[in-house]
Amino acid sequence: MAHIMAGWLKAMADLRPGLESAGLALLALAFLLTAPLPRIDARMPETVRYIDVDAGLETVLSDPGAGQPLAYRSIERPGTTGWLVWDDVPIAQDGPPPAISTSGPFSATLWFNGVRIGEKGQPGATPADEVAGPIDSLFAVPARLIEPDGNQLVMRLSSHRAGYTPYSLVQSLFVMPYSSETRRSVRYYLPLVILGAGLVALALAFALRSRRLGDGRGIWLSVSLAGLTLAGLAEISRAMINYPYDWHQPRQALSLLGLALFGFALLRFAQLRWAATGRLAWIWMGATGLIALTGLLALTGYDAKSAAVTASLISSAAVWIAWRGDGPARTMAVGLAIIPLYALALPSDLIDRGVYALVLGLLALPAIRWPDLLQPVPVAPPEILALQATGRLTRLACPDIVHLTAAGNYTEVHTRAGVTHLDNRNLSALVDLLPDAFVRVHRSHAVNLAHVEALTSEVGSRYQIVLATGASIPVSRREVAGLRERLAGRKA
Repeated sequence: MAHIMAGWLKAMADLRPGLESAGLALLALAFLLTAPLPRIDARMPETVRYIDVDAGLETVLSDPGAGQPLAYRSIERPGTTGWLVWDDVPIAQDGPPPAISTSGPFSATLWFNGVRIGEKGQPGATPADEVAGPIDSLFAVPARLIEPDGNQLVMRLSSHRAGYTPYSLVQSLFVMPYSSETRRSVRYYLPLVILGAGLVALALAFALRSRRLGDGRGIWLSVSLAGLTLAGLAEISRAMINYPYDWHQPRQALSLLGLALFGFALLRFAQLRWAATGRLAWIWMGATGLIALTGLLALTGYDAKSAAVTASLISSAAVWIAWRGDGPARTMAVGLAIIPLYALALPSDLIDRGVYALVLGLLALPAIRWPDLLQPVPVAPPEILALQATGRLTRLACPDIVHLTAAGNYTEVHTRAGVTHLDNRNLSALVDLLPDAFVRVHRSHAVNLAHVEALTSEVGSRYQIVLATGASIPVSRREVAGLRERLAGRKA
């Protein structure tokens, strides 16, 4: 019983870096699911009436049953112009001066109780007739127009200059206190600003450690976080500039580009940190890119496109780490897998705050407490391997080691003299310590290429290595191509 408990404690200790990383990512997820976004004092319609023809103002005002009742966010882009009618607008005659706030990639003219109160650009039946309005608009409602009840808002809108098919044409429609500021509030992006500062600090930390170690792999982490920062800056720009709505697509495309850079760079880092032999990494990267491109082309709306691209790339990185990494890395991959799940479940919140919080939670502790998990200190391959066993330390010359076999959390070390030693560490940990001549050829086996006599195949595409000692070691099919290259290079 004591032996089992000791083995369990050892396994947990080995996994601790990955457990802490995944645990903090789970805490970030809990925060996202429970902490509400900043809200404003505003009232919005449950449904509106939408008329998808250019019926004319008099026709719309004279027919109280005209149009299809639906949620305003589900209005599709009209072919020419359309009319939105909000009946029974909840607006008070007393209190702060009221205003109508609306946003989205469209132009519009607004009437309140039949009187025009403002224009968001100039709607038109054709692109030539339309002038693109600002993405966000706020219109004061004169007190003299407000009735005790039965207030009505009418909007004539068009969207010929969006450049894409938006998932939600009318992104917001509120009654709120009047303000001279029409841009989206900076408070909305406050979580992103705070999280973004943390990501910039992490990117700098990874770059500095990479330079200090002389290991360029860590630069891919910094590039990944730089892509995420680019996406965040594109999002925050809406609070800085109230741009014409035909700029909305370039802004969203820039955000999507940042997310794609984040995903591809993170996947490339994973492939370099936990490497595979042969061309597998590039084939994997190409297949992942095709999946991401399919999602990009198949979906409408940039929230959905961004979620699909992010989910494809980060899922691929998580699977790679789970496959090629050691125990702590596999545990961290569980935390990484939260990101694609969140992207698919809550795509609209992903680019507002979700991906930034989850990435910061996942990478903060490895960067601070366990830097060797992501950026290990290069260790010169030893000529002597010190085997660790309970109550005993045995020194072996590396050239005398023929092959290694996983035995649970331990490793069997086989020498050319026919002696088998048991080491307390797992196979991945020992292979990381040994010279490049030691290659992992199977989930449970690694060999010293200096002792390989032949690579053979049997019926059913089963491959084996024959060693100088006469032992036969199974070879995973995915390792065969890279192993052949290594053996050919050694013979040459």
